[in-house]
Amino acid sequence: MELLQEFFDSGAFIPHGHCYLWNPSLVWLHILSDSLIAIAYFSIPIALVYFVNKREDLPFRWIFLLFGLFIVFCGTTHLLAIWTLWHPTYWISGFVKSLTAIISVFTATSLIPLIPKVLALPSPSQLEAINATLASEIIERKQTELELTRSRDLREAIYNESADAIFLVDPTNLLIFDCNQRAVEMFETESKNEMIGIEGRTLQKHQFSDEDIVSIVEQMNRVGFWSSEIEYVTRKGNFFWGNLAAKTINVAGKAINMVRVKDISDRKHADEYIRKLNIELEAKVQARTLELSKANAELEIEINERKLTEERFYLVLKNSPITVSMQDRDQRYIWLYNSALGNSSESILGKQDCEILEVNEDAQRLSYLKQQVLASGVGIREEVLITANSQERYFDLTVEPHHDQNGEINGIGSVSLDITWRKQSESQLREAYEREVVLLKEIHHRVKNNLQIISGLLYLQSRQVEDKKTREIIHSSRDRIQAMSLLHEKLYRSKDLDNIDFIAYMQGLTRNLSNSYASNSTGISLNIDADPITVDIDTAIYCGLIINELVSNSYKYAFPEGRSGQIMIEFSRDEANSCMLIVRDNGVGMAEAIDLKYAKNLGLQLVYSLATEQLKGKVILENFHGLLFKISFTIKPMLII
Repeated sequence: MELLQEFFDSGAFIPHGHCYLWNPSLVWLHILSDSLIAIAYFSIPIALVYFVNKREDLPFRWIFLLFGLFIVFCGTTHLLAIWTLWHPTYWISGFVKSLTAIISVFTATSLIPLIPKVLALPSPSQLEAINATLASEIIERKQTELELTRSRDLREAIYNESADAIFLVDPTNLLIFDCNQRAVEMFETESKNEMIGIEGRTLQKHQFSDEDIVSIVEQMNRVGFWSSEIEYVTRKGNFFWGNLAAKTINVAGKAINMVRVKDISDRKHADEYIRKLNIELEAKVQARTLELSKANAELEIEINERKLTEERFYLVLKNSPITVSMQDRDQRYIWLYNSALGNSSESILGKQDCEILEVNEDAQRLSYLKQQVLASGVGIREEVLITANSQERYFDLTVEPHHDQNGEINGIGSVSLDITWRKQSESQLREAYEREVVLLKEIHHRVKNNLQIISGLLYLQSRQVEDKKTREIIHSSRDRIQAMSLLHEKLYRSKDLDNIDFIAYMQGLTRNLSNSYASNSTGISLNIDADPITVDIDTAIYCGLIINELVSNSYKYAFPEGRSGQIMIEFSRDEANSCMLIVRDNGVGMAEAIDLKYAKNLGLQLVYSLATEQLKGKVILENFHGLLFKISFTIKPMLII
């Protein structure tokens, strides 16, 4: 207790300020200096403690704390220096200094062995380099991890999104331990769990035997690969063909059998279809070969026949007046046989008509015709006049276009026949015909005059006959003669003796009949309804006599006691040249029905004979509200005017 009291007691010591003689300036100098040093000493440990607490990775943290403790004690000694200026407690001051000495010595002794270790620490530049290297390694590691992730995702995508079924099989027990989604779809299972833990051969329609499995395993061990086409059956009982490929792979040092199954059903069906097509094609080829053999034989026969025909053709041309030639599009002769102008074929080939013919107009006319054929592609046949050896010669010329294999016109072919003799004969015949026509007209004129004389004589004779019946007979004969006389008048006035204008003939005939019976026909009208038609002379005579008889009978008997009425003549012809002649009246008709074939009346007998025997037709008589005679017959084709 006394020691402790002595430790804190100032005793007989004087304050340190006496040493400075209590010089205010000197005292304050020491106070301020020691105060600032103490503040600095106490601030440094606080910073060191804060730094050490924040940097837990800092090496040799304890040395920093030891330095802080040493600095705290140093600061305390400066505070005690200020304290002893007024209080001479030098024991406390000395004790603190002794502790400071102990701590400083301990710090120094601890620092000496630590210096090599501190020197071994990397410098800031080295740390920067290390940090840069470390950052690069970190980036590289991240890139590697990214590539690994991508590779894993890619393998996973390939595995699961593959168009083929993929199975992973344990090579020790041949059991499936994994498969992709395509395998689930291909084998129509609910999930891959149905596939895991089974043997792959259980999916086959015809399962491999144990011997087959042993053989496959041996081949895979030998070459590392095996492939085949197998028919599979799905869980739903559907069948399909697959191409199986098995290969042993190493994953993390472990051998795994990877089995790929590709659906080849479409290809198998196509192969089967092609196989059937090949069979059909082979059969068709054989049949076609047989047909070609027959065709070749027939072709050989045809070639021989064509050669024979060609020989006959040239033989016929050689002994005929026909000229055959071929010209190109420029109308130059490229082939000629049997020239009609007396020139040799060699002197004509390669030339045009203007270089061969004597008269330029003839060449121009021929060139124009041939150019028309080249332009239109349509053949022409015409009679042409050509002067050769100063003589006019007529040719029947036919020009046809000639086509190449593509259907294009590449020239013309011509066939000509010398018809000079025919044209001369036609001219002679025409002159003879014209002379004959003049002679016939003269004959018809004289016949007409003679018939008029006979008609006049009959008229004079009828006036001297008192018997009424005899007078009527003479009158009927006179009408018939006038009908034939009128026809002969038409003939010698006509330009065409073979085509008689039948309407004009009927009009003239009925006009004469009307005049002949004018005394008792004042109330009777006669009308004609006929198509414009021409007939030959025989038909005109027969029809004229029939009309004469029937119209005369109507005038004489149909309208007794001055009755009025109508007589109608109709004549028509259809496209088949079938004619219909109708003569009818609305008179009193006949008292009883008669058969024209057995008629007693001379006029009706004449009508029936002319209609059936001369015109080869039929007669129909209707006796109702007058008489109607319908005569149908067929004539040879005539020209309608």
